[in-house]
Amino acid sequence: MQNSLRKCPTNMRVYVIPMPPRVKSFLCLRNDFYTICINECLSPEARRKALEHELWHLEHDDLHSDLPTDLLEIRAHKEGG
Repeated sequence: MQNSLRKCPTNMRVYVIPMPPRVKSFLCLRNDFYTICINECLSPEARRKALEHELWHLEHDDLHSDLPTDLLEIRAHKEGG
């Protein structure tokens, strides 16, 4: 995750919030801030992995991709995100 952290934008917020169990995390861009939300029911290790996963999407500019979300997720998991 060290490489990911070096590439993080300064306009980023991370929240740990209650979400349905099937949702681990998500990334969105709102009001000029990148926001990562992580499910509070995850273990500390699972939260770390969820954060790394969302940072991968951020680094690969997936928020601005025309690909469907399911294909972005397949690519992320395949390429190590």
